[in-house]
This record gives sequence, C-alpha cells and structure tokens, in this order.
Amino acid sequence: PVPPFRIMRAVMWAKSRGATMATAARARARGVSSLIDVECHPIHDPEYIAKCRDQMHQNSGLLHLRSFLKSEGIATLQREAEEASHQAFSSEESHNTYLDQDDPSFSPTHPRNQQQRSSKRLVAFDQLRFDSKLRELYRCPLFKTFVQGVLGLPTMFESADPMNAVHLNYFGIQDRLGWHFDNSEFFVNLLLKKASGGGEFEFAHDTRTDDDPNYAIVQQVLSESSDLTHTVTPSSGSLLVFRGRYSMHRVKPVTDGERITAILTYEQQPGVMMNDYTRRKFFGRGLSEARV
Repeated sequence: PVPPFRIMRAVMWAKSRGATMATAARARARGVSSLIDVECHPIHDPEYIAKCRDQMHQNSGLLHLRSFLKSEGIATLQREAEEASHQAFSSEESHNTYLDQDDPSFSPTHPRNQQQRSSKRLVAFDQLRFDSKLRELYRCPLFKTFVQGVLGLPTMFESADPMNAVHLNYFGIQDRLGWHFDNSEFFVNLLLKKASGGGEFEFAHDTRTDDDPNYAIVQQVLSESSDLTHTVTPSSGSLLVFRGRYSMHRVKPVTDGERITAILTYEQQPGVMMNDYTRRKFFGRGLSEARV
C-alpha cells in the first residue's frame, strides 16, 4: 500500500499545480485586459469557452459577443485604424454568391451566376505598425486558444499570408459586402466602429453543402423571400465568430457614417496563403510586393 504521507504529498502537489496553472491563465488574461473586457468575457476560463461553443452551435454557427472590447480597447484600435487609413486600397468588385468563375451552362440570372456588388477599403497586415495592439491581440496565445476552443478545432494556426493574416475593412456610404459563401471554414471579426446607419450583418444558415449548391434556396435568399435569413446588428467592440462556408451572408450597405472591422485569419493547417486573384482584388498587390 502507498504510505499516507505520499498520498497527501501527491494531493498537495496536484492542488499546487492547479493553482499555479490558474494563476498563469489569469496573468495571461491580464496581458490583453487593456483591450478585452476579461471580467465579462473570461476567455481564459474553460467553462466560458464551452459556454461560447454551445452558444455558437445553438445560434446557427454564429457567436456574437457584445462589449468584447473595453471602451479603452475600442478607442485604441479605432485610433490605429484611423492612423492606417491613408494606406487603404479601394476594392470594388462584382461577383457571384459562390465567389467563383461564372458557369456558362447557366444563364446570367441563374442563382449560380447572379452578380453581387461588394465595395470597401482595406489595409493589409504588412501595413500595420509592428507595435500595433491589433497585431498583439492576433498573436496572443490566450486569444488563439479561446478561438480554437470555441470552434472545437484540434489544431489552429496563424495565417502564413503577410497581407491577409489580419486586415482592416473600412465601409463608407453605400459600401457593402454582397451575398456570398466564404472559401474558408470560419472568420473572426472585431467590429471597431459601428456605422450610424446600415451596415447590418445578415446570414442564411446552411444554405449549401459540399455536394449540393442548393440553387433553389439560394434564389430565395437572393430574392429576399426566404425565412432563413437572420439579421445581426453588432455594436462597436463586438466579436463575431462565424462559420461562413456553408451559410451565405452579407453586409448591407452603409447609409450613414463609417463601419470599420478587423478580420483575424486563422487556419486549420500551417502555411496557408490566399490566392493571387483574391490578393490583388483585396489589396491591389501581388505577394512579391509584400512588405517584410
């Protein structure tokens, strides 16, 4: 039999290790507490992560956390965005919902080919200051662990792309994102500044699968005759985590003021880069022109 003093020592060691790990987690939380309201959103807490994961599942693949950023964090990241805005590239394009080449076997009015308009201005990751708080948040191990846990991913990596890893989106009057499916499995979006009018986020849950493009349902959404559409109006400082590969979504036109978002790109595999076509559409530059 194991001597009682050894059992007691093992119990004390386990308690001590647990307390040490909890203290370390709280210390890491304090590291981002200048941006994130960790009192309301304890991203270091496994129970809170599980709660957010359940909320995302119950809410059709969308996690919407209001007041994720503190007022000081909003002010800091808004200031960074405003300072970087003079570098923004104006992107305006016409595209179909599937973000792919049009299919000539269908008519131009078929839901496979119907054109959507998207317009915005973008600042790429390589244009952010090296001491940027947004960069710091993106690379924060605690924040990454939170996102990975919410999504239930076995692995998650920072994007290898020098432009797309993090980018800022600026929406002025009549700027919008047309209906589309994402090529990636999910996105992480921080709303830094809410527009005074318009700019709502809309999505239609599970409108396609890998095997079925579901043209009939897509047509209903495009013609605004579907009851699958949900509207979300996040406030400045909100965090959105969304699975957009199978759920079409859009940002409605801004009608007053300006909408600014930060998109944080994580991948399930290491070394992932965006394709050159999308890079030039988003940032107006090729990979060889990235600033390192």
